[in-house]
Amino acid sequence: MSSDHSLNDLSKDGSSTENIVYFEKTYNMGWLLPLLLIVLAAGLVLYFMKGVNDTSVPGIAYVEDTAAEAIVPDSSHITLRKSLSIRLSDSTEITAYKNGIENKLILYIMSKNPVDSISKNRWFDFDDLNFKTGSAELTDSSMHQVHNIAVILKVYPKVKIKIGGYTDKTGDEKLNMQLSQARADAVVNALKKAGANPAQLVGAEGYGSQFAKAAANAPDEEKQKDRRISVNVRAK
Repeated sequence: MSSDHSLNDLSKDGSSTENIVYFEKTYNMGWLLPLLLIVLAAGLVLYFMKGVNDTSVPGIAYVEDTAAEAIVPDSSHITLRKSLSIRLSDSTEITAYKNGIENKLILYIMSKNPVDSISKNRWFDFDDLNFKTGSAELTDSSMHQVHNIAVILKVYPKVKIKIGGYTDKTGDEKLNMQLSQARADAVVNALKKAGANPAQLVGAEGYGSQFAKAAANAPDEEKQKDRRISVNVRAK
């Protein structure tokens, strides 16, 4: 004997027809909504992280190097600097600090914006280059950044640069001029040894303390900013 059952005849909480059991379920959105919000938030984080590494200038790719870090003492706190692997337009890669001279110089060289036209007043400061105290001898750790600048010049052969040397206001100005000139010359020579084309190095000039902002009796951390070597792009 057989009997027919309508689904409407089944109870709300569950009924059985031979071996088939039917259940009517009510889905609660209480747990689903927070999950959707979490997924959306994660997507936004990934989007903005991608935007940080993105650049409107073609030919440059950034890959964050989490293994390379440097601790730089500051007047009020310790700053942790992250390294990036920068892939240039010919696929050459250099490792440099985020927002360091290499990154700023490359973006300037490749920029077509009129505000980035050649200017004798536009200088880029080395940020990982040091000399032994009171001398024009570069420290060994400085050679990495010197090498990076030499690589950039090789990748962009139309670029020509000038090196400027600066001191703080401490001591005799005549000696400061001599020291700043010697240091600028030392960087040019180091760039040549690192493989830079001499034709792209149009000069080196020491300016002494004439552009120093900190007073001679100011704290050393303030005067430190005046002791620098800079790059001025003369052609790109």
